[in-house]
Amino acid sequence: MADQTDQHVLLPEGTFTHEEANAVTAAYSNITIENDRGGQFQLVIRNNGELVKRYWNFEPDAGYWLNRGITDYGVKKQ
Repeated sequence: MADQTDQHVLLPEGTFTHEEANAVTAAYSNITIENDRGGQFQLVIRNNGELVKRYWNFEPDAGYWLNRGITDYGVKKQ
């Protein structure tokens, strides 16, 4: 399950599941799931419409790098 800190909803440091990605996209308005092929998909972070980070869920360090983008660019939903 996605880790919910005081300020951010984060992913595990490595690979992540659709359920964990859904928890993140539910919390942030600028993070989406794209290229969804069921078990494989990309989580995408944008800043003012510009691509910041995009990783496939099965990449070994995807969660680590996406978490950096979440803390730097994540826009929490109201």
